Amino acid sequence: MTSNTVEPGGQNVSFRSNGYAASGYLRTPESGSGKALIVIQEWWGLDDHMIEIVDRFASEGFVALAPDLYGGRVAHDADEAGELMGQLTAEEAAKDLAGAQALPR
Repeated sequence: MTSNTVEPGGQNVSFRSNGYAASGYLRTPESGSGKALIVIQEWWGLDDHMIEIVDRFASEGFVALAPDLYGGRVAHDADEAGELMGQLTAEEAAKDLAGAQALPR
């Protein structure tokens, strides 16, 4: 993660994943702590809807993180979503999710 402390609210973070930098959207509850939850994006990518879902989990008391499995790319139609999903290997996704899971809470 880019810093050791996380203020309540949402922020884009980066974390180490298999020797490289991965990123995601992290939101903490107002209390600043809570049970951790990893939110897996839909095939569209880490879009506004996924950020809203992360924010809702945080409003319920969770520290929620959605790793960006597409590296900043977001699909705008079904064809593009299928292409992005087809480019993501299960191994890459698993590495990013493992890196997200290892973030300090």
